[in-house]
Amino acid sequence: MQIELPTRRAMRRFGARLASLLRPGDVVFLEGPLGAGKTFLVRAIARGLGVPEREPITSPTFTLVHEITSGRVAITHADLYRLDDPGELDALGLPEAITRSITIIEWGARFAEHLAPDGIVIRIAGRDAARGRHVTIASRGPRGAAITDALRAPEAE
Repeated sequence: MQIELPTRRAMRRFGARLASLLRPGDVVFLEGPLGAGKTFLVRAIARGLGVPEREPITSPTFTLVHEITSGRVAITHADLYRLDDPGELDALGLPEAITRSITIIEWGARFAEHLAPDGIVIRIAGRDAARGRHVTIASRGPRGAAITDALRAPEAE
């Protein structure tokens, strides 16, 4: 599935729509170059899940994992850019976090086989001045397919 998100507002709307489809146990892998908007999308999803504006949503580049519990459901936000070994995933607590939260992982698709057989992979192409951001969404497993199918369906007015 491919979509164009021409503005920041469109990215926020997409994040809110995605948030309405997610539930604990779901995994979203975010891929894209630096500055593509991965953390911006995480912030939009978090706001869609009721995380208050006063709570900052930042990239866990150095801490590797942020737990966000101030919304309707727990969110685990991870950044695996600096990881090389799948053995490090257990030390971060990611397999356990996946069972109890919505888990959004930046730079984690290369570890998908170790973490979750199900979910979605969102690839955000860098910003283009004319078109905005180009997003490709791929599903993994039946739950990922259900999320992708729901995203394809027209939005209710």
